[in-house]
Amino acid sequence: MFDDGLLQLCSLDETAERGAMPAPRLRPLCEAYYATRTIGYNRFYAAMGANQQIDLIVRTWYLPEARIGMYAVLEDETQYRIDNVQHLLDDDGLRVTDLTMSRLEDFYDVAE
Repeated sequence: MFDDGLLQLCSLDETAERGAMPAPRLRPLCEAYYATRTIGYNRFYAAMGANQQIDLIVRTWYLPEARIGMYAVLEDETQYRIDNVQHLLDDDGLRVTDLTMSRLEDFYDVAE
């Protein structure tokens, strides 16, 4: 079911020494398989009305650690900011999480 790829859920941490230039890095928290979802017209135009852009919606198995403002890195190394998190039940009654994301133009380094 979730066979479109693997994403890393990440937080943005400051890794610079005290007094040095800021050096934010993404710190991976967990990995999850995902399925790409269709961006519906209502959601697309609601985002445009709020001056936001939706580039990707994915569904994963339940991710309780997912929060708005976190980041996701896909297998092809593209990076996205998570703009909305919805914890839902799928058609079989299983807990899933939908992540609405916008693509980053400037990528962060990812901590190993």
